[in-house]
Amino acid sequence: MRWQISKTFRFEAGHRVWKQNLTCGRGADFTIGKELPVNKCVNLHGHGYVLEVVLGSDTLSEQDMVIDFYHVKNALKELIDEMDHSFVVDVNDPMFDELYAVARKFGAMKIFPVDFCPTAEALAKFFYDFLSSRLEAVGLIKEVRVVRVTLWETATSKADYFGG
Repeated sequence: MRWQISKTFRFEAGHRVWKQNLTCGRGADFTIGKELPVNKCVNLHGHGYVLEVVLGSDTLSEQDMVIDFYHVKNALKELIDEMDHSFVVDVNDPMFDELYAVARKFGAMKIFPVDFCPTAEALAKFFYDFLSSRLEAVGLIKEVRVVRVTLWETATSKADYFGG
C-alpha cells in the first residue's frame, strides 16, 4: 500500500482467558525446572485496551485521503461503545452460563459474548475482520484495505493481526 493511515481507540473491558495453562503449549519449555506462577489470566480481570487500526490504499480519494479519519471512527464507534466497560466472554467458556446468569440477575455486568477465547491475538483478529466487513459493506474494500490491527492489553503487551 502506497499510503497508510492509522486511528487509535481506547476502551475498558474485562475478560477471562479460560484456556490459559502455563504447564503446556508454546513456550512451556522455558519454564522447565522453574516453579510455575499461577495461571492469572483464567481469573476475571480487566484492561485499559488501546486499539490501533491501520488502513491503506494505492490511490487517494478525490479529497487526497486514503479515507477520512472521521469515517474510520464511525465505522468502529458502535462496536467500541458496545465493548467499553463490558466483560468479553467466550460462549464456549465453561463459566459462560453462570456469568451470563449473574449479569442478568443483578444487571451489574455488561456481557459481550464472542465465539473465541478472548486473548489479545483473537481480539485483534476480531477487530480486523469487523472493520474489513464494514469496508466491504459500503463498497470500499477494493480501494481501502485494513493493513494491520494492533491491540494493547497493557503498556508492555500487544498483539498485531495483519490478515491474509
